[in-house]
Amino acid sequence: MKRILIFIFLFLLIAGGVWYFFIRSKAATDNPIANVFQSFFPLNENDGSFDGVIQEGDSGNNTADAARFAQVSPRSVAGYSIFSLTTTTTAPNPDPKLKPIITTAIDHYIRYVSRQNGYVYEIKNSESPVQITNILIPNIYEASFASNNTVALLRFLKPDNQTIATYSVPIPPLNLDGKRTQKSGVYFPDNIDSLVISPDNKQVARLTTEVSAGVISTSTPSNTLKKDLLRTPFKEWLLLWPTQASVYVQTKAASTVNGYLYRVDTAAGRLRRVIGDVPGLTTSISPSGEYILYSQSVQNGFITKLFNTKTGITTAISLSILPEKCAWYSNSDILCAGNSTVPEAVYPDAWYAGITRLQDQLYRIDTKTNTYSVLYDGTTQLFDMTNLQLDEGKNLLYFIDKPTGLLWKFNLNS
Repeated sequence: MKRILIFIFLFLLIAGGVWYFFIRSKAATDNPIANVFQSFFPLNENDGSFDGVIQEGDSGNNTADAARFAQVSPRSVAGYSIFSLTTTTTAPNPDPKLKPIITTAIDHYIRYVSRQNGYVYEIKNSESPVQITNILIPNIYEASFASNNTVALLRFLKPDNQTIATYSVPIPPLNLDGKRTQKSGVYFPDNIDSLVISPDNKQVARLTTEVSAGVISTSTPSNTLKKDLLRTPFKEWLLLWPTQASVYVQTKAASTVNGYLYRVDTAAGRLRRVIGDVPGLTTSISPSGEYILYSQSVQNGFITKLFNTKTGITTAISLSILPEKCAWYSNSDILCAGNSTVPEAVYPDAWYAGITRLQDQLYRIDTKTNTYSVLYDGTTQLFDMTNLQLDEGKNLLYFIDKPTGLLWKFNLNS
């Protein structure tokens, strides 16, 4: 009798495994994106509709200074966006002689892309993260949001580990039943070297390379209405789009190479030189285009300068700040993560490669007077901050900690 029971148990176990494998294989076949990556991560089992309550984990506040710092994401993120939505509702007045009652509510949102699986998660008014897209793509290197935060652009390597793919994922709205129905996304051309979103969030600028030229073009976030801005023999560009009227192109930074920054008018497509002959050049441009913060490689370190495009005056900043670690205020002041000194290394190369880790303080720099105030002295938490963004009220700073990839926020008013 015991042998029969053991045989039945083994039979059911094997049958269950075969059934599970069949269901997984069918789900992968129905999803062309998931099918490419089915050997890497398990797939969601659903019909494309989901209730949006799949959570990546508890966010928690793993910080020694909870009054000012809070960890936002439970795992590493590839990109994020912060925004607010205002909702107005009208209800009948209990007194029919009076006007209807109008109520306005402002909700604050954080949307981020998980580096692990490519899903978009949403946090509403400091609630727990909720999954709001259902297209699985593991190992996302870079992500950005466009079309008023309704589209996520995911950048990753295809299975050959050489081809750079860019996939535009539509973020589904809530249905009346509280679920979301995921629609398929759109592939951009392979091997886009650099991609940025316009300030109005409605366009994408990208750099592609041909045999003898680099091509800078714009399109919608769903890859329609493509327009070429510029063809240039030089192909090693990084794109920036701080002002609606101009896309900026910067040479890729290396300590041993002189760097250049040019401006491309989006209407005329003309290339104008802004800064040049600066070794290891990296830049951050104010929303008005009036100021450019840039760094310059020197032996065992780097120096930081501020260039006024209207006056042509360049001023040294008495801090060690890489422009990638900054966010601009609307009045052209700038908030930066940096320090008064940095470890000796070849910059920015060593920092890009993760060889050198920086321990940041936070500064607000007044570009008019070239003075600064210390917002955080770096004593309670050690961060190497990147991807800095200020919320709409300029009360909260969001950033990604480079070594861990975790998303954090910092209260500027505490």
